[in-house]
Amino acid sequence: MKKSLKIFFQACDGIGHINACIGLAQALANRGHRITFLNNRNFIGTFLKYGFDEIILDDGDDENNVDDRVKSHPIESVPVTQSFVESGFLSAKSSYDQLDLFDRHKNENLFCKLIYDDFKKVHEHMANVLKTEQPDLIVIDNSLIPPCIVYGQIPFIYSWSANPLMMFRSDKLPPMMSGFPTNDSTTWSKYSEKLNNTAISSIKYYQNLLNKDLGYPEFEDDKFWSAELIIYGYPEELDYTDIVPMPENCIRIDAFCRMENKSSQPLFELPDEFKNQIHPEDKLIYISLGSFGSSNIELMKKIINALSQTSHKYIVSKGQFHEQFDLATNMWGQPYLPQTQILPMVDMVITHGGNNTVTETFSFGKPMLVIPLVADQHDNAQRIQEKGYGYRLNQHNFTADELIQLVNKIINDNEMIEKCRKAGERIRNDSDSKMKACERIEQFVEQKKAMMMNK
Repeated sequence: MKKSLKIFFQACDGIGHINACIGLAQALANRGHRITFLNNRNFIGTFLKYGFDEIILDDGDDENNVDDRVKSHPIESVPVTQSFVESGFLSAKSSYDQLDLFDRHKNENLFCKLIYDDFKKVHEHMANVLKTEQPDLIVIDNSLIPPCIVYGQIPFIYSWSANPLMMFRSDKLPPMMSGFPTNDSTTWSKYSEKLNNTAISSIKYYQNLLNKDLGYPEFEDDKFWSAELIIYGYPEELDYTDIVPMPENCIRIDAFCRMENKSSQPLFELPDEFKNQIHPEDKLIYISLGSFGSSNIELMKKIINALSQTSHKYIVSKGQFHEQFDLATNMWGQPYLPQTQILPMVDMVITHGGNNTVTETFSFGKPMLVIPLVADQHDNAQRIQEKGYGYRLNQHNFTADELIQLVNKIINDNEMIEKCRKAGERIRNDSDSKMKACERIEQFVEQKKAMMMNK
């Protein structure tokens, strides 16, 4: 049996990213490794309920505020989510025009600026923790990376829980966050140029500013997103390896997909009042636009009003602004729902296309209607449609009739339903991708230790 490793995780403040890290951590824990999450006060207790240890990084805030944060859902206290809303990402812009919102010169509340601020506050404590605890490995899922990790002696890897286009970096594939088809490169060059001058440039700027402010060297261009090992989550059926080979430093997991237990999530059951409305011939549909998408109140109302005209039944994840809109009589929902317990019971999913929801839905074999809002959601929507596992719909200009027609088209497409079912069955019955990822991680740590001993 391999030696038990002490592995630390650091995830960005996004529910999808955190859930993905939990899924990978569970796979490693099942192989006997000890898992600890480095997290801030917003997420106190989030990882304990899965059986992991937590180290709360000191950000200098008043500890008297902690109890208030714990009482609410963690995402409600996260500045990054609010910054997306306030910065205009919910407005009617194309993926090309949205790039202006990733430009640090045009958006003073840019998400990577907030990550920079957070890391500056906790970096000294993080460096001291790593020096004291001496983990065997650090797994990080974030847009920026603390320089004490990059320039430290402890091996680290990336866990990439977004669409993998960024990892491939190939001119044979569409640029990330574009949502462009893979078989038409007409607009790729124009988009790529703007992408490099906005989002990529801004992330590099704040990473190097972080390094400089904390007394570390700035990165050369080839240092960005260049970890020796990157684990990304994306189903084989959707991956881009049918067009280009996987990068040598990457390994793919079909879905990070966390597993719930009685400690992490009580057994979910639909309330009797709603359950009694569901007849055998009815179709049950899950609607989740994520913590960010559900903040678009007008979009939520538009979807609800349209689908109230159908005979289908709907489970709705309402989000933090749940009090600002009501559901129709053929719907039931709550602010936050146990997604992995709901997915097995529904016939299809209407989603924003966040990578975590996409991969979890895929692993349960359900077709999707994707209404992308921002960033890699555009890419996921396009890929799902290209590969025949669902359809995409433009959030800004669809009509009620168009939405209803697409829902009915998916519900009645037996070939698509069977295709999704088989893909989900393959993923659930074959844990090979997670096992291989864990083995590769273990080999990586062994190699690093051997190299250090030989110095």
